[in-house]
Amino acid sequence: MAEAKAGLGRGTGTRLAVLGSPIGHSKSPAIHAAAYEVLGLDWRYERFDVPEGELADFMANRGGGWRGFSVTMPLKQEARAYASTLAPAAAEIGAVNTLVFDTTDPAAPARGWNTDVTGFIAALSEAGIESARRVRLLGAGGTAAAVVAALPSLRTEALSLVVRSPPRAQALAELASSLGLQVEVMTFAQFDARPASAKAAELVVNTVPGDRDHLRVDKSWVQGAVLFDVLYDPWPTKLAARWQSAGGRVVSGLELLLAQALLQVRLFTGRGESEPLPREVEVRSAMRSAALRVSE
Repeated sequence: MAEAKAGLGRGTGTRLAVLGSPIGHSKSPAIHAAAYEVLGLDWRYERFDVPEGELADFMANRGGGWRGFSVTMPLKQEARAYASTLAPAAAEIGAVNTLVFDTTDPAAPARGWNTDVTGFIAALSEAGIESARRVRLLGAGGTAAAVVAALPSLRTEALSLVVRSPPRAQALAELASSLGLQVEVMTFAQFDARPASAKAAELVVNTVPGDRDHLRVDKSWVQGAVLFDVLYDPWPTKLAARWQSAGGRVVSGLELLLAQALLQVRLFTGRGESEPLPREVEVRSAMRSAALRVSE
């Protein structure tokens, strides 16, 4: 947090940043900078490592000049407290990944959004995935909630929540049930013990932080299923590599990052989430190129 405080007073003009922990791997500064360069905006986009429980201290010391923040793990639930109004998706899932201030004054109210929901749908659509009747979701945090909120758009009927601590998934299970999904909650060990026929799904989504070996992968149930791993660094993750080795298809979290970041750029520049940017095709291309350069 000392590092974050040290940077709060620096610079002039319009500022943006991504907040979370760990944050050193984030490609957001590069891809946002590429977007604002195409748009002709001399805006700064930074990153600050803000651990869980320390967002209040950061916000109290942020000073002026801020247009907004991108918010990533583990702060998406904490960020709700700093939004005077919430967009429908953010209110539904109780997680905010975008704060947009009305002005750059440090006392200005903020609007809270969650671009992960629409970004997830857009990323899957780009990959040619328009529906998934059965979904296995790994993890129960803020990103997992966004995935659940997106599932009705994929015509999902049945959802398995595979988590480390089932009690922590209760709110997520209730959200899924409220959306008309058949829901079951289990631990990773319980899921691993199931026969292959009971594991089959069109889509498996990993939202568990950290590059972990937390799931057994077997070609008897992986083939025919798509893994959407929301992680993107390092890539491929351990799970993605084993999934591909077993003959399964993988969609990288980089696709979600780019899709939701484009929506954030729209919001930060005063547009609605569904209102295209000027030269948006060029902006998209520049953002993707910047992300790939950072990976090299």
